[in-house]
Amino acid sequence: MAHLKKTIALFISGLDDSYNEALCRGVSMACEENSYNLIVLPGSYINRELDIKSENPYAYQFNTLYSYINPANVSGIIIAAGSIGGYTDKADMVAFLNKYKDIPTVLVSSDYEGFTCINYDNSNGIRDGLEYLIAGGCTRFGVLKGPSGNTEMVERYETFMDVMKKHNIPVSPDNIVSVDLSDDNHEICREFLKKNKGIEAISCANDFSALDLCDEIKNLGLVPGRDIKVLGYDNTIQGAKADPPLATISANPINLGQEAVAYLGLKMAGQKTESVNLPATLVIRETLGVSGKGSGSTDSQKSFSEMTVEDAFNYIFYKFNRAGITAGKTSVFSAFSNMVGALKTLNDMSEVDEVTYQRVTATFPGFTGNKDVLYGDIDNLISYTEHLRMDAIDKAEYESQVNIEYIYQDLYKAILRSVELNNIAAAEVNRKRNADFKKFVQVTGNVLSGDDSSYGRLLTCFQWLGAKNGYFYVFDDAITHSNIDSFEPKHEVYLKAFLQDGSLWKLTPDQQRISLDDIFENDYIGGNKNSLVMLPLYVNKVIYGFFLIDLCDDIFENCEFVSSQLSLATRLINLLK
Repeated sequence: MAHLKKTIALFISGLDDSYNEALCRGVSMACEENSYNLIVLPGSYINRELDIKSENPYAYQFNTLYSYINPANVSGIIIAAGSIGGYTDKADMVAFLNKYKDIPTVLVSSDYEGFTCINYDNSNGIRDGLEYLIAGGCTRFGVLKGPSGNTEMVERYETFMDVMKKHNIPVSPDNIVSVDLSDDNHEICREFLKKNKGIEAISCANDFSALDLCDEIKNLGLVPGRDIKVLGYDNTIQGAKADPPLATISANPINLGQEAVAYLGLKMAGQKTESVNLPATLVIRETLGVSGKGSGSTDSQKSFSEMTVEDAFNYIFYKFNRAGITAGKTSVFSAFSNMVGALKTLNDMSEVDEVTYQRVTATFPGFTGNKDVLYGDIDNLISYTEHLRMDAIDKAEYESQVNIEYIYQDLYKAILRSVELNNIAAAEVNRKRNADFKKFVQVTGNVLSGDDSSYGRLLTCFQWLGAKNGYFYVFDDAITHSNIDSFEPKHEVYLKAFLQDGSLWKLTPDQQRISLDDIFENDYIGGNKNSLVMLPLYVNKVIYGFFLIDLCDDIFENCEFVSSQLSLATRLINLLK
């Protein structure tokens, strides 16, 4: 059928880590702005060997998702090649990419000749961080390097070695260890520290390996940043909130995703495109040896006094920034600006009277009553407003100081009330979500019959996820697929039932047959459906079909669980036929 909107496929290695989530959000936002449909394929790593004792030795079935993509059902592809290719060699990865040579493609976080690649400059941020440490007197370095199949990780490691060579700093094999980008690396870090007693600074592949390293440093009775300097990469929320806060390289994957969509748009329009490197920035925090809260770059470390209102907002509401939401697009930013503007007027007043008191405190409810206050970091909010209070106190006469103290007491009371009310509201939301979640588990675990009505019943229990759209595609006969075999999907699948804008639709047998070319856009799906996630329906070696569901907030950490539950239910339906 003729497709109404361009559909883009995103190949990515899962959704349950902060890098992939941010990249996915960036792609999704850009697709929405350009009126593209997006299909997210959270596959696994290409050619990664899974031990039968691993948590899910059949996770390779997620890679079958890539096999459904062809020139007829998508207009373009974005491939997070640095992620999905982290455990394979370059030749095999190029062979994989060449399967899609007839579809406009952009690669992210990788560097392959003949492809348009969007990367962050993996050298400048790390180089700045290492030079900062060397200038501070560090001479004994170690490195936690990522997988050799990941071109970004290779570049980061090579940059480390180049800086060491430039400064004639020796690096022995004991100073180098490979880590997994997503798994627990505590044991690796523990052994690494045992071999490297007296080491002064360690550069890490990403924030997660750096945080594991910091845990092990603390387990030795040492302090990260004081006894051993630690540098991460990716600027995750977890790193910013760590104790002590993690120094890192800011390379926001949201921007990477947005740029990838922009370049793919040019390719889909037939224009020639070149690869591009986006600049990364050193974020200086306490694990580099600095003291106090806050963050900065290699140029300067901004103090509270140097912060603009937008700087302060981003410092407090960094969760918005990591989700790609700009300050000016939130209602809470306007209220925050209004309140901070009123508070700052106190800094220039030697006398604060009752009229001023009323004028300033009148701005508090607009901020503290905004529902989005819960996304702020209360510790950072208090630190920033305490700075404003001290500035005002320093310049005021004694009687005015008393009024200023009353103003800030009212502010902190309002913040505490807001936190309490938000906690109550959150508890109620969680109670409702837990009830809906239990219903989902019960329904998926208690299939009543082997007919098509069971698929419809399964689609009635996604309230806990916040999903309003879902599509059940199954094969006429299940396919057995092992890890060593290539996967060839059938040319036709059956759309058994679907949820659209919260309404359940069941199809008659003569309506269900859908060509593989039309699985993302047909008489029942497409049009205004912007972002969907594709999940495999499988149990061990047997594949039953796939499921499409909204790219909603809760799917990021639950996509494998949802796939597992729906897969078990689909298997029961097949057994009861």
